[in-house]
Amino acid sequence: MQRNSFSRSVSVIIVTVLIYQSAIVAPAVNIALPIDAAARMLRFIWPIFFALIGLLGLVNAILSKKHKAAAAVNLATVFSMATCYVLVPVINEARDSGNLDAWKALHAVTVALTFLSLVLQLGYTLRWYKSAPEREKRSV
Repeated sequence: MQRNSFSRSVSVIIVTVLIYQSAIVAPAVNIALPIDAAARMLRFIWPIFFALIGLLGLVNAILSKKHKAAAAVNLATVFSMATCYVLVPVINEARDSGNLDAWKALHAVTVALTFLSLVLQLGYTLRWYKSAPEREKRSV
């Protein structure tokens, strides 16, 4: 497998995990579990999610360092996920102390950064595939 194909595959994994966690896992946890159990579960899983996506973005940035657009997309993903990871305890503290305005604002930041990462990764993956040489498309 060529480096470009592997890098594209990592981007597809990032997109898949972003969609799965945000659109399936988090809503399902909020629906299926009582409020306290859902809060504990999500407080456990979100930092892992942000770290995983950040790590995959870092690996992909290293793999695609010769491709400026790919490196930029992946570094933006790393920065976004690192910011989200750092905000998790601050968000939890805001919620625990009853500061709902701060919680809403910080939560909105993490949602926006996660969505930005999704759009960048998805856009780059689709653009990359579209511009891939014909021989590479056939091997996918």
